[in-house]
Amino acid sequence: MFFTIVCFASVFTQSALAGAWTQPKGKGLVIANVAHSSADQRFDEAGNKVSVRDFEKTEVRVYAEYGLTDWATLIAQPEWRAKETGSEQGEEVDGLGRVDAGVRVRLWQNDTSVFSVQASGRMPGASDRLAPANGGDTDWEADARLLYGRGFPVFGRHAFTDLQLGYRVRFGDPADELRLDLTTGIDVTPKILALFQSFNSVSIGTAEGQFLPTREHKVSAGVVYRFDDKWSFQLGGLLTVGGSNALAERGVILGIWRSF
Repeated sequence: MFFTIVCFASVFTQSALAGAWTQPKGKGLVIANVAHSSADQRFDEAGNKVSVRDFEKTEVRVYAEYGLTDWATLIAQPEWRAKETGSEQGEEVDGLGRVDAGVRVRLWQNDTSVFSVQASGRMPGASDRLAPANGGDTDWEADARLLYGRGFPVFGRHAFTDLQLGYRVRFGDPADELRLDLTTGIDVTPKILALFQSFNSVSIGTAEGQFLPTREHKVSAGVVYRFDDKWSFQLGGLLTVGGSNALAERGVILGIWRSF
């Protein structure tokens, strides 16, 4: 049961599609969640907060993973999103967002740790390049990651940590990104899993056109309540704590998890 918990724990928020663990052959997980965030400030190039027009974003995602073999797991995530940066034409967009699909391959595992690699493609859903609310979501992306996970006891409770180092190629004007994601979780009770996460990205290379190099640091915390062996419910929050040329977002996340 512990490694079932660990293998899907780090899909809690938007930035990490999966943890280092793989699903057993023929087993899988589906997570449907809705996230709403807003911002009235941004981090400028020097990392200082400045005021901006109100920004709001609502995203609905359905994440799925399936064990093709015991060491290879297929992953996919379509999303619907609505973004609003103002009331003018093009400043409000809604519809199909990005669609992610890829595979995670376990390279090594012992009783407590696992090391994997993951590759995924990210298809754009937006179609209007001139809409400011699209924010660079109009081009294909590719993401490659190294993943390390470790489980350990804390005061008699199961705990884990998951570390991901990734490089995201953006086939358009935005610069590529180096990404570092960290997830830590602990079983507070047999029914409740507490999660703490850090998502970090920094631009690599040159941004072209209207785009600027960015740096973003987000944190997230929440709980997952296990109703039974198949169903779980999620509640959490997220906050952008630093960056440059990035929105200072704050938001909430609600989700339903189903393992099979």
